Amino acid sequence: MAVCKPKIRGSSKLKLGDWVLGTGSQALEKSSGRRRLRNKLIYAMKVTERISFEDYWTDKRFQYKKPVMNGTLVTMFGDNFYHKDENGNWIQEDSAHAKIDGSCNSEHLKTDTSGENVLISQHFYYFGDKAPTIPNELIGICHSGIGEKKFEDEKVGDDFINWVNTNFKTGIHGDPLNWQEYNQLSLF
Repeated sequence: MAVCKPKIRGSSKLKLGDWVLGTGSQALEKSSGRRRLRNKLIYAMKVTERISFEDYWTDKRFQYKKPVMNGTLVTMFGDNFYHKDENGNWIQEDSAHAKIDGSCNSEHLKTDTSGENVLISQHFYYFGDKAPTIPNELIGICHSGIGEKKFEDEKVGDDFINWVNTNFKTGIHGDPLNWQEYNQLSLF
């Protein structure tokens, strides 16, 4: 997780081993043009490492995450595009967060880099457009609006993680919700 959820990525309260979840919301339904996303699990990740943007940029493990703007959808939407120059100034490479002409989008740069960290997970689930419905007894994990929510009841969190681990294999199960519009464009 490199460019979304800057508050979570920058939180001093987040520890290795904590879980970060993304669930469907009214805002997501509007932005993706999809209905019935509320109470769906978009992603879940157990934080196994926290590194700086600079380390993310240079680490050999994450070179494949650098965007290739004339590549496939997967390579175009890589999230490894921030690093600093020799004077310590941020560089935003051409990416989905840059302006259409590839130049720096200072609004995205400011928001994205405010998180300070990149969160790495070796134990994650990404469902995207194949998001499963969260069982009624676990709906308490869902946040009612935009933002983050910490489990007040550890049992609900433990039950939720058990449900995910028991019912799904780790890894990527679907495409991002907004890719549907790109796939439709490629048909013409």
